[in-house]
Amino acid sequence: MRRRLPEMPVAELNLMPFLDLVFAFIGILVVIFALQKTLEQTSGRPLAIDALVICVADGEVTLYADPKAAPARYAEQQFPALLDQLSEQGEGVRNLVFALTGACFETRQAFQDAFARFTSLLQRNQDKRLVVRLAYRPLSGRPEAVSGLLADWRTADGADGD
Repeated sequence: MRRRLPEMPVAELNLMPFLDLVFAFIGILVVIFALQKTLEQTSGRPLAIDALVICVADGEVTLYADPKAAPARYAEQQFPALLDQLSEQGEGVRNLVFALTGACFETRQAFQDAFARFTSLLQRNQDKRLVVRLAYRPLSGRPEAVSGLLADWRTADGADGD
């Protein structure tokens, strides 16, 4: 005689509540993504430039103290004199832009070190009348890159001054 094992009822998995939650969550995400507006990426306002330092060849920079000023050339050893000249030009917040080509990375580092010493001297002397912000701008190696940057700067300055 064969003995028959009592049948064990197989528990049915009721996935309906779980699937209901999953689909509700997906529905909420779809609604959120559908209602979002796509925002256009804007580049923002261009930085105001008070003084421009341009480096095309390593070891030498050209300072344009303002759009109408004549250019002044400085070697790496003269960076403290360049920064002293900038500090004498006024009070408030001044934006200094260092535009450089690919050949000027060592000069950039030397200028950055001189600028750090300059700002620490300003802070140590408690000279709160002047704040100089330094920004870097890459230039291509083409000859017209410098003249284009200067033309843009002079045009923007003329538009602001009117």
